[in-house]
Amino acid sequence: MRGQTNAPRMTIADFLVGDGMKAKHEGETNGPFFRIGDLAQEFGLTLRALRFYEDKGLLRPRRAGVTRLYNLNDYARLRLVIFGRRIGFTLGEISELIGLWEQGLADPSQLSALRQSFIAKLTELEKKKVEIDDTINELRTVLGRLSSLPG
Repeated sequence: MRGQTNAPRMTIADFLVGDGMKAKHEGETNGPFFRIGDLAQEFGLTLRALRFYEDKGLLRPRRAGVTRLYNLNDYARLRLVIFGRRIGFTLGEISELIGLWEQGLADPSQLSALRQSFIAKLTELEKKKVEIDDTINELRTVLGRLSSLPG
């Protein structure tokens, strides 16, 4: 077929998990797996936050009895969740992004939709930055005027 290659499909973990993390766990046949406390510590989150993200379907750990075991894809998904939250995506939007990401790295139309989501968020943040800069300048003007008053 035209335009297709036999290259292995890139996963979310391939893209978002650093080579150092992959190298650290190279050769592990069943993993790597991280316990909930390991991920909480790694990302500075509470156990409750991780369970919440799991309840929302953003993480899908395996279970060994009552122990949650997260793999590199969960690790990568969590990186995307944290990044998405930091830049202002809702959990619903993050869920859609994860879906696009997991389907779309090999599909040009899905990749385009993913790219457009990030472009839209960048545009929104740039607009907010201009508004914040304007507000800061107004505040500096007011402070300057207040400083010129006696007392």
